[in-house]
Amino acid sequence: MTTNHATGRQIAKGAAWMMSFKLLDKSVGLISTLVLARVLTPADFGLVAMATAVVAMLELMGAFGFESALIQRQNTERSHFDTAWTFNVIFGVAISIMLLVMAVPAAGFYREPRLELMLPALAIGALIGGFENIGTVAFRKELDFRKEFKFLLAKRLAASAVTITLALTLRSFWALIGGMVCGKLMAVFISYRLHPYRPRLSLAAHGDLLHFSKWIFISNLIQVLHSRSTDFVLGRTVGSHGLGVYNIASEIAAMPSTELIAPLNRAVYPAYARLAEARNELWQRFLEVFGIISLLAFPVAVGLYCLSDLVVSLLLGTQWREAVPIMQIIGLCGLIGALQSNMYLVILAMGQPKANTLLSASLLLVSLPAVVYASLQYGALGAAYAHFATALLGFVGIVMVFARVTGLPKRKLFEVMWRPLLASGAMALALRGAVALQHAKWPDVQPIVQLFTLLPVGAFSYVVAVLTTWILARRPASAEQMLLKVLRGKILTILHPQLNSP
Repeated sequence: MTTNHATGRQIAKGAAWMMSFKLLDKSVGLISTLVLARVLTPADFGLVAMATAVVAMLELMGAFGFESALIQRQNTERSHFDTAWTFNVIFGVAISIMLLVMAVPAAGFYREPRLELMLPALAIGALIGGFENIGTVAFRKELDFRKEFKFLLAKRLAASAVTITLALTLRSFWALIGGMVCGKLMAVFISYRLHPYRPRLSLAAHGDLLHFSKWIFISNLIQVLHSRSTDFVLGRTVGSHGLGVYNIASEIAAMPSTELIAPLNRAVYPAYARLAEARNELWQRFLEVFGIISLLAFPVAVGLYCLSDLVVSLLLGTQWREAVPIMQIIGLCGLIGALQSNMYLVILAMGQPKANTLLSASLLLVSLPAVVYASLQYGALGAAYAHFATALLGFVGIVMVFARVTGLPKRKLFEVMWRPLLASGAMALALRGAVALQHAKWPDVQPIVQLFTLLPVGAFSYVVAVLTTWILARRPASAEQMLLKVLRGKILTILHPQLNSP
């Protein structure tokens, strides 16, 4: 019993650290994106997306997920860490060589000669990145998320500072390339400064790692093909401008929902791995986390859908107006991705990566031709709709697989989701009414004033709707109850000195 409660506290602490990091990370990322979007053009972003798509495909040769294997395996030894690091070095060297070889063919495929110089530059980053200290994986394995927080934030700040400085100086796509390479160099330096582990060249534990990681490799292969196929297709069919618009729209749309949930997933995976044999406790922890994800992801995605026109006008400027409908659709894809991401983690923690891989492979067989067809027929917006349709299909699939692997009844998932879903619908109606009122009463109001008056309306209407549905449901034990307890504790902590004062 003590261990279970400790696990719960560790999950909460880890989630708090990772959510804090992601908040700072995305704040830095948003500032960086806003500066770069004002300085650079959509074509600059599209050109870099072409290059990074090639890098992502070549990086698949090293996408064995050794970090997940080290975390999932409870009796790891030094040989496992050394072997994982050695593989990373080998793959880094191989990827850098392949980037040099692929530079000319990739430039011919995209009909973009500037790639002949961009890919060799990125090869330097691939070579450097392979030497990053594998010891930092221990931060997550040992649930020491304070150190993980410092490590990730330091990497982010260093890369963003370099990229922004180069963008203001060069005002070209080379700023993005230079930021990526310098970011790799700083990541290696920081990893050795923050963790005392010093890896050695060794392949002694290759059998243990590859046995678990082979399915992760296939799953990562499928995920990259699924996520980056759009870059290849749009880069070829609509060029760098259209691809740049699509990528920036996707990046901003993913920030509130998927990216907000990512640190929570990062924190809970080690705890899930420890609870893999305690089925009832695993169910309890998962439903708590899934409830929090639902409470956060639904209103953020729906709110972004309703306010995307203002977001683009205010943050990016008029040259990015084409991004509005794409941002709306990709935001809904982010909602679906956020809801299903934690299910994949539970399945992986239970030592069933094959189930995730087979499901991802099945979806790829549907999504890839759908994205290709929709992109060729309807451009970037068609690709967004194709992703949304396949995301819905994928959500149905992961729910079915998750229920079979874990034994958790599917109705338990619906019991968690329905209140945030209805409350988000109520919030959307409130926002539409508020926007109509603004246009009728104050037609000349500035976008920044309009946005910051609508945000409280959305937040207030959502909170009221969630609490109302929770009360009508007879106040079940849920994420709402847990968050109310936390809020009550914070209030009592603030008021306690006053209550005890004479």
